[in-house]
Amino acid sequence: MSENDVRIYVSKKEMNHAGDFSGSFDTINTHRANGNIDKARRLGAVLATITPTGDEGLVVDLKSHLASKFFVQDILYQIKVLLVFACETILQMDIPVELLSNTAIASMYDAIETASPGFYSNIANGAAFTFYYLAVKKGGDLSENIGEAFAMLCGVKNKDSFIPAGKTVWNIAVDIVTKEIEKADFRDI
Repeated sequence: MSENDVRIYVSKKEMNHAGDFSGSFDTINTHRANGNIDKARRLGAVLATITPTGDEGLVVDLKSHLASKFFVQDILYQIKVLLVFACETILQMDIPVELLSNTAIASMYDAIETASPGFYSNIANGAAFTFYYLAVKKGGDLSENIGEAFAMLCGVKNKDSFIPAGKTVWNIAVDIVTKEIEKADFRDI
């Protein structure tokens, strides 16, 4: 073989990997063309505004469900963390196309980081999500597990009323996120 001869060899593994890219590109192009990627970005941006207080954004009406003792700064912070965790989890569970759920999640976190860099840094580097992930993986009554994790993260001595409060926040958040996903009206998923 001379220097001018070029031999190209592509392993079977590389060919299969290239086929995976082709399918990925087709999926991306399909969801870009039908508007799903833009819808996922908008959905994430909306969910980034989820809040237990205020009158702007995606306000979760908790005042009619929780006692006034839950509306102090430290507990409201934990509620906000749980709301964001619920958004991420339900996006992953309810949107069957990983490209779209990941796009919505990335959009949500981008918007949170822009609007509230301190909060974003805390949830990105904090341990709260770890406890909630463990609660999800635990099996059994998911709402109860989330309520227990919430009560533990609130760091209160009497957790009896905090477990049902965490369950309430979780259940309301699941309902809200599910409705927002339905409103996004994704095509062909």
